[in-house]
Amino acid sequence: MRRGPLLYNIFDTRNEGTATGVEEMFMHAGLYDDSPRAREIVWFMLAQRAARGLGSLHAHAMTMAEAGTVHVEWTPRGWMRNEPELLQFEQHLYLRQPGYGTSYVTGKYLLERLLAHRSQQAHTQGEAYSLRDFYTELMATGCIPIALVHWELTGDDRQIRELLAAQ
Repeated sequence: MRRGPLLYNIFDTRNEGTATGVEEMFMHAGLYDDSPRAREIVWFMLAQRAARGLGSLHAHAMTMAEAGTVHVEWTPRGWMRNEPELLQFEQHLYLRQPGYGTSYVTGKYLLERLLAHRSQQAHTQGEAYSLRDFYTELMATGCIPIALVHWELTGDDRQIRELLAAQ
């Protein structure tokens, strides 16, 4: 899994979740304290990604135009315009890769859950543990699904067992 190029980005929840999570985690860590506009953009981007994911879910049950309307209406401040080329591109992308539109927000959640678990483990063992430590460990795992990262970093394989049981 880690040795060669992948035929398809099946790990989008890990990758897009990390990208989305980094923005918010760094904001909460104080990186943007001197820049209220940067903080606003982080919140806007999260809301836009949630709206995009919602639109991608609806795209499977309605027309492309209706899914685009959901995307536009749920993005705050009118910052997602009804630009047919962009909306059509995004909705087609999400139809071809189910789960990709939601992967930004669900991946961020899974990443935050992993950070909480690792932080709790370190605290229980009396170790210091920082956000830098977390990202060093995360990046060392390579590009593998977040459930496997969770198992590798914590030793907890419950997510893997739940996934296998669901199949």
